[in-house]
Amino acid sequence: MGTPRTQRLAMLLVAFVASGCITLKYELLKDTSLPNPMTAPIKIYIREFPVESKAAIVDPRAADAAASQGGESYVTNALASKGSPLTTISRPSRIEDLSGAVLRELRRDRVRVFSQVVRLEELDEDSVREIDNPFELVSTREDAHLQITGTARVHSQRVRKVFSQNAESVEVEVQVEDLSTGQISSKSPLKVGVVMTFNSRELEEAMAIAVVSSLTRKLLF
Repeated sequence: MGTPRTQRLAMLLVAFVASGCITLKYELLKDTSLPNPMTAPIKIYIREFPVESKAAIVDPRAADAAASQGGESYVTNALASKGSPLTTISRPSRIEDLSGAVLRELRRDRVRVFSQVVRLEELDEDSVREIDNPFELVSTREDAHLQITGTARVHSQRVRKVFSQNAESVEVEVQVEDLSTGQISSKSPLKVGVVMTFNSRELEEAMAIAVVSSLTRKLLF
């Protein structure tokens, strides 16, 4: 919950948007030649979406403090608030590319986006909502308005050579090429506190929804 002043400002913003005084625009279309807000579905070509998995090595002394409150399972899953990362290493993962999962999400008539990005433990009505799909997928860049290239990073932790059972966050970065002008622009990263079993199908699904949330993000500019 925000302060009363913050809540009033949020209500005023919603009122202005509803009245048409302020127009939210797609960040994806910023610095492109396409109308923003869009007047028709945008044809997009997904080029690639590789995934990087990173684990923060945590100071064992912090793990000892966490262990005093529970067993090893508690330690490897609660270090986000207890640990002091020393460095970051790569972590093996079966999820190496997100293109297929993203394409599955974008084939829906109504796509799924996150309602909030602070902490997500499951994909339910409190964390996910549906919106009309503003895009049309095409199979070649020659048929597209925009080419989308991106990366996704899964963050977790490791202590005493043991990786945490859960991921602690996902970060998505998107780069857009306007195929009519050749101009390339990078969009703001989107970080989501996804706390789900590492390597799980649900985590992969959540990562794809994070990508769609990034692609459909609207801002004031």
